[in-house]
Amino acid sequence: MARKRANGEGSYYQLQDRTWVYQVTVGRKEDGSPKRKSFKGRTKAICKERWKAWEAEQAELVKQAAAERLEAENVEALAARLGHFPEAETLFSDAFMEWLKLYKSPPTRKPSTYASYLATYETHFSPAFGEIPLYEVTQDVVQDYYQKKQLAGARKDGKDSGLSPKTIRNHHMILKDFFTYAEGKYKLHGNPTLCTTRPEVIQREMRVLSPSEMEVFIREVMKETQRIAILTDLFVGYRKGELLALEISDFDLERQTLRVSKNIQRVPTVALSLDNPNIKILNYDPSKKTHLIVQNTPKTRSSYRETSISDGLCELLVRHIFTMANSDWPNPNNLLFPSTTGTYIDPKSFDIRLRAVSKRCEIKNVNPHALRHTMATRLVEEKVPLNIVQGILGHSSIETTRKYLHKNEEIEREAIESMSNHLSMENLLDTPQLNGAKKRGKFAGVILPDFSDKEKGSGQ
Repeated sequence: MARKRANGEGSYYQLQDRTWVYQVTVGRKEDGSPKRKSFKGRTKAICKERWKAWEAEQAELVKQAAAERLEAENVEALAARLGHFPEAETLFSDAFMEWLKLYKSPPTRKPSTYASYLATYETHFSPAFGEIPLYEVTQDVVQDYYQKKQLAGARKDGKDSGLSPKTIRNHHMILKDFFTYAEGKYKLHGNPTLCTTRPEVIQREMRVLSPSEMEVFIREVMKETQRIAILTDLFVGYRKGELLALEISDFDLERQTLRVSKNIQRVPTVALSLDNPNIKILNYDPSKKTHLIVQNTPKTRSSYRETSISDGLCELLVRHIFTMANSDWPNPNNLLFPSTTGTYIDPKSFDIRLRAVSKRCEIKNVNPHALRHTMATRLVEEKVPLNIVQGILGHSSIETTRKYLHKNEEIEREAIESMSNHLSMENLLDTPQLNGAKKRGKFAGVILPDFSDKEKGSGQ
C-alpha cells in the first residue's frame, strides 16, 4: 500500500516524453485556492533538487528583504533622531555641480545656456550656499538670499545696487529646478524654494525708434562698413546671433526670403564640449577664456524660420553680394555679412558699431534688441496680426495662440512689404532699379557669386 503524502510534500506525474513534473503547493491565492509551482526534470530526483534550490533561493530573498527592512528602519530611526536623512548632509556645492553636469551641460543643453548656469553658480550660489549641507538650506535661508540680492547683488557691472527682479526670478527658477531633483536624490523633506516670495517683475519699456528717428538712423548707418547688416537687422528683426550667422545660401532669391537655422555666440571656454556635434568652435585655443561658436540650433524651436523680405531689402542684399564679389573682400565661408577679414563678425563688435551710430545720431540706447522691437512695433502699427509678427520674430511665448493661428505666407509677405515705406532706395542708392523688375521674385534669375570658389582661385 502506497505511503500517504504529508501536507506540502507535493506530487509527481510523468509526461508523454517520459520526463517527470514535481508539483508543490507554495501558498494561497487571494481567493484561498492553492498556489502551486511545478518543477520539471528527467528524473524525480532532479525535480526535487530543483524544488530544493528554489526553496533556498526564496529563503535567501526573504532574508535579504528582512535585512533591507531592518536597514530602512535604522535609517528612519537615524533620520528621526537627526531630523534629516544622511544623504541630505551632502554639500550644496557637490550636489549642484553634479546636477549641472548631468542635466544642464552640452550636448543636452546649449553651451551658452550651460555657461550662464556656471556663471550664476560661481558668482551667486557658491558664496551663498556652497559649503552648506542641503538639509540646512531651508525656506528661510533661500528667502534671506533673495532679500539680500535685492540690496547688494554682486552685479556684473560692478554697481553696488541689488539685482533686478527679473534676475532674482531667474535665480529662483534654477534653484527650484535643482531642489526638485535633490528631493528625490538626497531625500530632502521638501523643496525650500516653493513658499518663498520674490520681487514683482515689472516689464520695463523697451527702446523703440520712432519713424523720424528711423530716418535719421538709416542715413547715418549708410556711413558704416556693415551698413547692410545693420539695415537687414532693422527690417527683418533677427537676433544679432541669427543675423551674423547667415550664409549666402540662406538667401533665397526665388522665394525672396532669408532662412534662420543657426546662430553665433561668444561663450566661456569652460562651457565648451569639443565633441559636441551641434556647434562649430571658431579658432579653438584652450588658453583663451572665451570662444566664438556657431550653433546649429537657434534660441528656441520657433527660431527656425524662413522670413519673406521686401523688394527694397532684397535689392540691397543683391547689390551687397555683388559688391563683395567684385572687390578683394575675403569670404571663404560664404557668409552673408563677413567681417573685413572674411571671418564671422563678433556680436560684441556689432554692438559697438550700433553704439557708434547711436552716438552720432544722438539717439540713445540703440542696440540690436531696440531694432528688433522697432521692427515689431512698426508691424503692429500697420495692424499686422500678432501671430504673423510672432512668426517673423521667431518667438515661442504665445504657444497657445499658435495652436489656433497658423502662418500665412501671403499675409507675412504683405506685412514685410509694409516696411518698405521706411526704406527708400532713392535716398540710399543713386542707382536705377533692375530691369524687368516684378513685384515678387524679381531677383529669381540672379545667380549669386560663390566666395569659396573665389578663395580657391586666389590660392592657385
